[in-house]
Amino acid sequence: MEEINIKNLFEFFISKLRVIILVNILVVLLGSIYSLFFVKPAYEATTTLVLTGTAEPKETKETNGKTSIEDGVTITQNDVNLNSKLVATYREIIKSKTVLKDVINTLNLDCTTGGLYRNIKVSTVADTEMISITVVSDKAEEAAAIANELARIFSGQIKEIYNIENISIIDKAEVQTVPINVNIVKQIVIYALIGIVLGCSVVFVMFYFDNTLKDTNQVEKLGLTVLTSIPEKQKDGGKQ
Repeated sequence: MEEINIKNLFEFFISKLRVIILVNILVVLLGSIYSLFFVKPAYEATTTLVLTGTAEPKETKETNGKTSIEDGVTITQNDVNLNSKLVATYREIIKSKTVLKDVINTLNLDCTTGGLYRNIKVSTVADTEMISITVVSDKAEEAAAIANELARIFSGQIKEIYNIENISIIDKAEVQTVPINVNIVKQIVIYALIGIVLGCSVVFVMFYFDNTLKDTNQVEKLGLTVLTSIPEKQKDGGKQ
């Protein structure tokens, strides 16, 4: 493999600095055009649920000879243990075909259950009974509507399946105005870094395949005799 003279390589890079700058500008320009005009914005909306206790009689009161029962919600240790076991099951029910079909029909969505499934992320907070439903869509209003409708239909399904009401909505999904996949400032910085790397790579390839003789040492390596050489002109009016 041919040895590379670091000094010659550095000088070559300096001489081709315009090439690096041009490649960098071209990459940033093309990347920015792609991000602004070809990347479809995606919006994210999240709703948060929590598993609570089941509805049970709170207390009994007697008024004017009549007995009345006030409803309330109490949380027992059994509820906590049950909810911990149900979190994983609930997470799968949220993304079940039955729930997704109801959401599609209710909101008149133009997509399949498979397409909607891929745009939904259901996660749980460690050591809690909290479930978050995150929806991604190219329409901000649609993302929020789907997330809230999923929570509503899911709660109804749990009531039918388990005959219990232990789902409460903590945070409803709100419409987000900033897309999650478009950050022009961050992307310009990334494109600029890519442009520098690409520009330097182009210059290095140009240097590597450059067969011109750059100094007397290269001539001597070819077995030729150097008869004379012309020194470079010195700066600041120096002698030749």
